[in-house]
Amino acid sequence: MPVYPSVGDATIQLGLYSTADQKRLVLNGQDMGQRAYKVAKFQLLPQTENVFTVFKDGWHAAEAAEHNPSVEWQWTKREATLAFKNPKKDSIFYLDADNPGSVFQQTQQVKVTLGGLQLDQFPITPKQQVLRKIPVSAAQLGTNDMVELQISVDKTFVPALIPAANSKDPRELGIRVFHAFVQPK
Repeated sequence: MPVYPSVGDATIQLGLYSTADQKRLVLNGQDMGQRAYKVAKFQLLPQTENVFTVFKDGWHAAEAAEHNPSVEWQWTKREATLAFKNPKKDSIFYLDADNPGSVFQQTQQVKVTLGGLQLDQFPITPKQQVLRKIPVSAAQLGTNDMVELQISVDKTFVPALIPAANSKDPRELGIRVFHAFVQPK
C-alpha cells in the first residue's frame, strides 16, 4: 500500500511463477493481463481518529446490495443531518454518494452546510458515484462538543409514484450515501 492514504475501489491481483522456468502460470480466474488474476475487490475507506458519526434526521434505514452484502448505503430524504463529535481541529468531510439512475434520471444539486454556512455544492449525475472531500476548518466546527452537518438535495423522488419503477416503495429518496466520515487533519 502507498504511504499516503488511499480512498476508493481497490483490487488485489495475484500471479504465480514456475520455479522451473520463471514464467507466469496459467490459472483459473479473471485474467487482468500478463497472467495476473483478480483475487478480491474492495473499498478503502478513510482512516479516522474515531470521530463518532450519528445519522440523525432525514435518513432511511441502511440497505445492502442483493448480490454483495458488503456494499451498504443509506438514502437521504430532501434534507439529512449528520452529527459527530467535534475534533476541534481542521478536518475533511468525506461524502461518497450517488444517484443510481435506474428510473430517476435527473441530475441533482447537493448542498453541504454547517451551522447555516455552505461548505460545498455539487451536482450528482445519474449512474456516477461521487467522492467529495470537503475541507472544514476548526473555526467552522466551532467550540461545541457535538457538530451537526446538513446534506440537502434539490430534487427527490418516490419510487411508487414513478410508473416505470414498478415499485410500491413510498419513501422520499434523495441521494444514496455509501460513506460519510469526518477525518481530522
